[in-house]
Parts: sequence; C-alpha cells; structure tokens
Amino acid sequence: MKGLFEWKLLAIVFAVLIVASSALVSNSGVKDIFMNSTGSIGDWLSSPFGTLFSTPKKITNFVTIKLLSGSVSLIIGDAVNITTPDSDIENFRGTIIFNFDSNRTQLMPADSDLRLDLRMEDYSIEYMKIPELVLEDVDYMVMSENTNITAEGDKIEIYDFTGSVSISEGLVLEGNVSRVKDGQWSIG
Repeated sequence: MKGLFEWKLLAIVFAVLIVASSALVSNSGVKDIFMNSTGSIGDWLSSPFGTLFSTPKKITNFVTIKLLSGSVSLIIGDAVNITTPDSDIENFRGTIIFNFDSNRTQLMPADSDLRLDLRMEDYSIEYMKIPELVLEDVDYMVMSENTNITAEGDKIEIYDFTGSVSISEGLVLEGNVSRVKDGQWSIG
C-alpha cells in the first residue's frame, strides 16, 4: 500500500514539473499549454470524447434571399469582380449601395474619394462574403429547402453569407448562411 502511494505521489510531482517547466520555457503561459494539450488530446482520440475538445463548426443553410425595396448597402472587404451587361469591374473593394426607389447604384471604392453613381442594371457578383447584414423596413422573400417566407416593410438579419449576388427584379443573394432571421422566424 505504501509503495502505491509513493508511485502516485511521484507521478503527480512529475506532471507538475513538466507543466511548470513548459510554462517557464515557452513564454506562452499555462493557459496556452492546457488549450494546446486539450486540442491535441481531442485530435488524438478517435472516439466521441474527441469532439469535446474540438471547435464546433458553423452549420450552413443554402438560401435564396430576394430584397425588393428600399436601399441596401453592402460593404465589401474581400476583392470581388462585378459584371454588368456593358462592363466588368475587377478586384472591387468598398461599398455598393443599391437604391431601388431611385433605380440607382453607387460604387464607392475603399481608400478613395471616387464615387460612381450609375443606373441600376443587371449586376452580378459571383463570390461574395457578408459577415453580417441587418436591414430595416424592406420587402423580401426568403426561400430555402423547406421554407418560403415573404414580408413587406420588415426587418431581416443575415449572418455569414457566402455566395452570389445579382440584380434581377430585386437584389438576389443566393448561397450559404449560418443564420437568417427576423423577430418571428429563423433559419439556422
């Protein structure tokens, strides 16, 4: 019995020395050591326990969102290519404002005072990322696998959109979202 107690005590002291020396040598702190250790353990274990230590992935839902009224402002951080029937704009970063009431589109490149005010026509942006878009007082339609929602003068919140944007009888966002909602319903 005495030998078993000494063995456990020796194991605990050894573990404490490893953790303390790692914290002192690596300059990363005890928190980082434990976070890296739990991540490694989760990767190492190929059992249901491995998911306890992994970062959850965002669930995506494929939707088509058609915005039909008002003014929609999109801030574009990653460069996109914009195609119209008459021209192509490559590597655009900045803000695009689609104003359905005046039938105009404004393009404002980032880090520039340039502002293009154009007649709204058939725009197409193939790959667009929108982390968050909240619109008030807009008419919209949202279509997904099992949901069709239509609203007038309502609020809509769109999170983590990735997909295409086009103008076709309204502004059409087609792609994946982690969540789209208003006060009464939610997808995702």
